Amino acid sequence: MPVVATSSGIIVPAEVFQIAEQSVGAFFEPINKMDRRSAAADFLDLSKSFKRAGILSRYTAIEGRKLLEIGSGFGTNLAVWINHFHVDAYGAEPGGEGFNQGFIASRKLLAANGIDPERVVDSAGESLPFPDASFDIVYSANVLEHTDNPERVLSEALRVLRPGGLLHMEMPNFLSYFEGHYMVVQPPIFWKPLLAWWVKLVFRRDPAFARTLQTKVNPIWCRRTVKALSGTYRLELISLGEDLFLERLSEPFQFEMLRVAGRLGSLIAAIQKINRWNWIGRLIVAAQGHYPIYLTLRKQA
Repeated sequence: MPVVATSSGIIVPAEVFQIAEQSVGAFFEPINKMDRRSAAADFLDLSKSFKRAGILSRYTAIEGRKLLEIGSGFGTNLAVWINHFHVDAYGAEPGGEGFNQGFIASRKLLAANGIDPERVVDSAGESLPFPDASFDIVYSANVLEHTDNPERVLSEALRVLRPGGLLHMEMPNFLSYFEGHYMVVQPPIFWKPLLAWWVKLVFRRDPAFARTLQTKVNPIWCRRTVKALSGTYRLELISLGEDLFLERLSEPFQFEMLRVAGRLGSLIAAIQKINRWNWIGRLIVAAQGHYPIYLTLRKQA
């Protein structure tokens, strides 16, 4: 029997849920101490796709636009955006074993919802199999920190983006106070080995996964990389997500990831009580610590 998200009408087949549970759920269970079934449900939470569409729509119209999602995961964004927002959406997701089983699962999810599964291609972000200037929008969420070469991924994203198109990427900020994979507070990570030592010594977690993360991803790195890429493309840096962070901290706070809400919800509520005029949020932004980063660029003609 399929699992049906009644609020959206998108079908999540039981087989896809099982793959999520046995792959990303099992992989992250010892890392973030969340049971694998709850983690699978969180990864397949379709409400996040609607929220992401809302954020993306702040910067560009999405209906009818041709979009590429780099790291399309289990295909939930593609299914929601194609069926509900009429986006001409495609995904690039590398096939693999372990927790990298999104390619197979996403094709099953799309097929279950009457969408051509060939819209998802087996590809890493460093080498996209698309011609130059193919897409109006290039999008990714929580992908760049997992890539072998994030600078190359950004370069490829801009190559396949049409002039006038929008690049929008969500990513963690390793200068921030929170590490979203291990679900722990952290100091700013200026030295890559620090995160592995931190999770091992303070939280008694396996540091192996921390060593794979691109902890250089932060607002300083984003600006420097955009400046370097501006030698090849004419780029307008629209935002790094500071505005969204300030909005969220000044209003009743809602987390995209349910497991994050469970860990930090009470802390954020306490902060909001003393955060008059959002002075805490502005201080965090000034210190380059806002979370997450929403890197938003326009490729100019």
